Amino acid sequence: MDTAFRPLLTSKPLAGIFGNGLSGKGVAHLCEKLHLPYEIIDERQQSQIPHFDRYGLCVFSPGFSPRHPWRREAEVANVQSVTELDFAASCFDNPVIAVTGTNGKTSVTEILTQLLRNNGKEVLSVGNNGTALSDVVANEKISPQGIYVCEVSSFQAQFLKFLHPTYTLWTNFAPDHLNWHGDLKNYFFAKYNLLKRTKKTCFCGNSLKETFRTFEVKTFAASVVFAPPTDQLNDWLAQFPLCFSQGQRENFALVRTFAQQLEIDEATLRRTLGEFQQPPHRLHCCRRIGEISFWNDSKGTNLHAVQAALESLENLPNLWWILGGGGKGEDLDGFIQTLNRYPVQTVCLIGETGRALAQKASQFKADVIHAEKLPNVFKHLPTNKAFTLVLSPGFTSWDQFKSFEERGELFEKLVKNYVPSVTG
Repeated sequence: MDTAFRPLLTSKPLAGIFGNGLSGKGVAHLCEKLHLPYEIIDERQQSQIPHFDRYGLCVFSPGFSPRHPWRREAEVANVQSVTELDFAASCFDNPVIAVTGTNGKTSVTEILTQLLRNNGKEVLSVGNNGTALSDVVANEKISPQGIYVCEVSSFQAQFLKFLHPTYTLWTNFAPDHLNWHGDLKNYFFAKYNLLKRTKKTCFCGNSLKETFRTFEVKTFAASVVFAPPTDQLNDWLAQFPLCFSQGQRENFALVRTFAQQLEIDEATLRRTLGEFQQPPHRLHCCRRIGEISFWNDSKGTNLHAVQAALESLENLPNLWWILGGGGKGEDLDGFIQTLNRYPVQTVCLIGETGRALAQKASQFKADVIHAEKLPNVFKHLPTNKAFTLVLSPGFTSWDQFKSFEERGELFEKLVKNYVPSVTG
């Protein structure tokens, strides 16, 4: 194993690794495998100072924004800067299937991985799903013929220079991470960079047709195939239990389009979709007590996810919606307008954006409770009345929790301990 970047490390043999999370640790592991000296720069340790005059290569973790001063310093020092994905890709020739989108990336990544395994392929899922590609490459977990299905965030996609996926699947597009990208156009073209780098076919959710028109995208480096609208597939999708969710119907339609184009037989596709278990903390009912139900969608961290949950659950009785968390530069009025279009009875506001939304309480059609913290919501639930409580917060968990997983786990613990005054 070797890296195509080795010539850069001849006169300046040190690799600078920026970030000490999963990506940074994976790059360090791969450097050790390649016998390359490196140093990790963790900006949380204020005493650390980068040595750009000693670096032949800089590898930045996804959390470093386009405006981070260390990116600019590397550019001024004329040091090649790459992503963790690019560094890992410089060490192998395996085919890569990239998956991106505002929502549904992890689900589609896992479905594709299982679909290809069921079709007799050697395959691993990596990337933004929590498994650093560089770490997997260092461990040599698959043969040179194996396939990587790689979930790619907009943070990772924006700076790609060397990774060329064989295929890309792009689920959907909606406002998100605007504090990081600056505006919606930059966010779109960060993801579009992945599409431009694709060798063969890009498979896109049907809603992206309008998105491409909005941003005046008319030509593509690769061929583009759009999934059909899910309303044309309702009879086919109805056979799969997870398809109560609009988002999951769109995911399944996209995977179906991929399978048909690659001539994977229908029996294998049906088996895969029928067996698929979605990752935790995506929209699902975690408890029912008579006519009372509790739904966990802690992973729903943007307006698009909230709207998909609303469309899936709007016919359930007496909707109570938990909204709020850490902000990413979103248009808060958009959340209010969206919830006002659905029969939500009560909105419970939590977290950083909950405080800001509470100041706009008069704009909601629903009753508003400023609960501040998740446990407080359960103090306000109806008595002697059926209700549906939904955690689909629309914002990140980082203001009050370490992750959306921790937020979802607390919600399910509170649900488990909830004792109703009447079970309906």
